[in-house]
Order: sequence, then structure tokens, then C-alpha cells
Amino acid sequence: MSATANPNVSRAIIERLKALDDLPHFPDALVKLERAISSDEALELKDIVQLIAQDPRLAAGLIGVVNTAKYSTGVPIADLSEAIVRVGIKDVRVMAHAINYKSSFKSKPPFSEKHFMKHAMLSAFVAQKLAKNLHIDTGEAFLSGLMRDIGIYLLAIEDREKYLEVIRLADYQIDKLPQSENKVFGTYHALMSARLLQQWKFPKGVIMGVAFHHTPSKAEPAFQANAYLTFLSEQGVFRAGYENGIADLTDEEREAPSEALLNALEYFGLAIESYDELIHEAIDEAQSMGM
Repeated sequence: MSATANPNVSRAIIERLKALDDLPHFPDALVKLERAISSDEALELKDIVQLIAQDPRLAAGLIGVVNTAKYSTGVPIADLSEAIVRVGIKDVRVMAHAINYKSSFKSKPPFSEKHFMKHAMLSAFVAQKLAKNLHIDTGEAFLSGLMRDIGIYLLAIEDREKYLEVIRLADYQIDKLPQSENKVFGTYHALMSARLLQQWKFPKGVIMGVAFHHTPSKAEPAFQANAYLTFLSEQGVFRAGYENGIADLTDEEREAPSEALLNALEYFGLAIESYDELIHEAIDEAQSMGM
């Protein structure tokens, strides 16, 4: 985290947005699902079906996912129980979050929402792929990759003109974005994201991975793996040629990896060739699922 960020600023912004009913939507069904998972309750198929069925949008989204190329057997599925069996109980949680994320924002930000959403989705799949390879919790990794930049949206709807000033100051360079946000708002998106996830009672590994994804070496040792992995998920999507509507890597950084990226790869003992291969596998998987 930045030493100059004022934590009270992020808290105040979230409270204002909450009062205006302008925070992203987080359905009760997902709240209950997260609570059940975090309490290590033994979840059966019928329990998950009951939770997802409470939100018709999530139910319809999951049925849509099972009829994509990755899961389809040629016979269309229209029943929620069958859809959950096809996806697998383990993956229902991450798919439900991905479906919710795509439709949870109420106000339009002053940048390309399409690019922003696509980058978030692809980052989640890259994080999951890396986590599986590195033997880290894949569900938490997926959520960290998905949610790491939700604070950008919060700052942008707090004050559109000020966020346009942030984009101008950052000069479309991702490494300059946190400092530019701090200069304009007195806080920055990683801290905003983490603050919101705290309110939603996400697992601490997800919160800390998100909070420190621009400064993973500054995270507590217990959560450095989460932070480095989240950083790598974001960088991976940029390396694959997808900007997020706000910033991107420079051409030089694509040709010659930054010191920060090399340090993150070294933390896991991961060769850059293997990293790039995993990135493209994850993006192919996301696209096969219509994400």
C-alpha cells in the first residue's frame, strides 16, 4: 500500500456511494454462499441450488455457461441442478461471481466499460490458472483477479471529472495509475477495492491480495503469495494485448519485462516462458466459456 494514502478517504467514499445506493450490487445469494464456504459448512448440491435459485440472474447465467463450448455435450441444459452438476460444485462459486460482476455496476464510468469488464474477467481466469500451477487456492485466486480493480470503478463514479484527470496524469501507463489516483483523490483503487471486499466479508487472502497487488513485497509475509499472484494475473492480461480502458503496459514493458514482473516471477520460481504459456491457456479457457 502507498504510504501517503489516507485510509479514511476510501472509507468515506464508500460510505457516500452506499448512501447514494451507487455501490455495485452483491446479491444475498452470493453473500450466503460466501458465508457458507468461509464457515467450512458441508455444502450439498441441494443447498447450492437453493442459494443460486434465489437470484434468477445468477441461475440464468449458470445455465448459459453450461451451454457453452467448454461444458456442452450437445444436449441443451435448462435445469439449474443439472447445470451445477455439469459445472461442478467447486466451480459454481467462481462462475457465480463472474456472472454477477458483469452486471453489478449501476452507473456508467468515464472509460470503456467493455474493456474494463473483459480485463477483469480474463485476469480472474489467469489468476485461477496460475494458482492451479502454483498450488494456491484457485477459488480465492479467481476472486482476487476478478475484484482487484473494482476500486477504479468506485473512484470513477465518485467523481467522473477527477478520474479523467487521473487518466490524464497516468498517461495511460498502468505503473503510474496508483500514484495519479493518490494525487487526485488521496487514495487509490487497490485500497478502495479491498475496503469494499471487507464490507462484503470476502476471505482475508482475497482482500490482502487485492490491497497489495501493486506493491506485493509490502504485504504481510502470510499474504505475499496472494498479492504477487494477483499482480501477475493483471500483468498477464496486459502482456496478452488487452488494455483495461484506463491504462496499459508500455511497448517497452511488453518487449522487456519490468523489474516488478521479474521479481514476481522469481518469487514463485516461474520462468517467463511458462508464465506466458499459462496466460494464453487461461484466456483460451475463458473464451471457450463465453466470458
